[in-house]
Amino acid sequence: MLDPQHLGFRGSISSLIALGRIPLASEVPIWTLLGCIVSSQVFPNDIRLDGVGVGVGGVLRAFDWWAALQCMLVTWGTNVAINFGNEYFDWDLDHPGQVEAIKRDVEARRARGGAAGTAAGSSPQPDGVDASEEEKKENEKIMGNTTRIIHDGTFPKYVSLLCCAFWQLSLVGLILFSRSTDPALHTSVDPGSHWRSGYGGSPFRGLALHIGIICTLLSHSYVGPPLRLHYNGFGELVSALFLSPVAFVFGLVGHYTAVSGRAATWHDLVRATPKTSSSGFALDRQMWLLVGAFYTFEQARIFVMHVNDIEADRRGGKHTFVSRVGHTAARNLYVCFNLASLLLFTAFTASLVLPLTTMTLHPALRPFSAQKIPGMMLRAAGGVPLAGSAAKFFSIIWLVGLVVILAYSIPICAITIKSLTAEIPNNEKGKKGKSEPAARIPDVPIGKCAMLVSFQMLGTAAFLCLTSLLASFAGTFVETRTGGVVAI
Repeated sequence: MLDPQHLGFRGSISSLIALGRIPLASEVPIWTLLGCIVSSQVFPNDIRLDGVGVGVGGVLRAFDWWAALQCMLVTWGTNVAINFGNEYFDWDLDHPGQVEAIKRDVEARRARGGAAGTAAGSSPQPDGVDASEEEKKENEKIMGNTTRIIHDGTFPKYVSLLCCAFWQLSLVGLILFSRSTDPALHTSVDPGSHWRSGYGGSPFRGLALHIGIICTLLSHSYVGPPLRLHYNGFGELVSALFLSPVAFVFGLVGHYTAVSGRAATWHDLVRATPKTSSSGFALDRQMWLLVGAFYTFEQARIFVMHVNDIEADRRGGKHTFVSRVGHTAARNLYVCFNLASLLLFTAFTASLVLPLTTMTLHPALRPFSAQKIPGMMLRAAGGVPLAGSAAKFFSIIWLVGLVVILAYSIPICAITIKSLTAEIPNNEKGKKGKSEPAARIPDVPIGKCAMLVSFQMLGTAAFLCLTSLLASFAGTFVETRTGGVVAI
């Protein structure tokens, strides 16, 4: 059934934005931004600070916002391109459901038109007659912001594929332009000609470029051929890996590559230590704890996102991981991955706090002091180590930030678990929720829960960016006021 929408220019743009889920794609670049912020703090760089110390000015100076913006544009644009591509390759599966929704909207619109005609003493306009300006505005408001425009005849389905290609090719152009201005890649480029003295390096070299290419190819295979990962039970696992942990690591290595002028390698990421890395880039155990916490946190959300589609996916032959394991296992996995994330965040917090309490620890715990496990996070702008009061202020702010995240995550998890339990077929006890504790938890439809946990992840990424900046500002300010290091 076709029911083309009468969209103006603004309505068409709004529909294309909705088709690519462009606003919802903002989570991934924020994780990338967090990686860039942390990278500017934990790694040394070759930026000339022109006498600026490691206080507030030094923190801002060590952060290359142009390199960060490039990294964010790549992760954001790739995510948008994938959304457009998924609509094209999912068209056959989604079309029957979209047709039913279109029929309901047509009937509702005719009913409204009939009622209006009766009230006015006239009959509704016949099919084929142009709607009035008021009807067009109402049509845009009701239907303009949905993803059904490639199912109702407004646009052919290949429009989504063209949008996918446009976004991805634009990113290729950005990468090529960035590399063409890098003095390390082109000797003809004058390092001093960059509009910001000491900057000008491209983030798209070495490991960062490899991560970008691999993630782009695998992400387009989420629904697209030949792998069609989401149809074969691997989509949820791959998407959780790429959405936050890999985006965070991409920001780390991309920013480091741009400001240091040295390209990291896979060996640096996987096997090297900060002391043995050939490029100077490496992650210690503390940083891997943080990456693991991001992954488990994201994986829990992904399970929730696909529970509502279990029945439709099974009918359409889409063998997703969640549709294979079922409602009960999906709920249990959501609980387990949230607990794993809590444990990893706790271990990360302990790695920040325990080294500062070495003198008051029992002798059996002193091997976990800073001398044994030097944490990368306890550093100021440009990789300057923090100690004493500066390190304590830094750690306290991180601790407060993680406690705030825990405070709003617990009720969200409780609401989501209740909703997931209610979705389990033939589970009357879960649907009724008669117990006293369950009665205090709001009843939220699973579709709303998916939106809730998405905003939870988006808010967490943004709040961690703020926490990281505040901790760095506080630590470096105390360092300079107490007579610590004043220049990089």
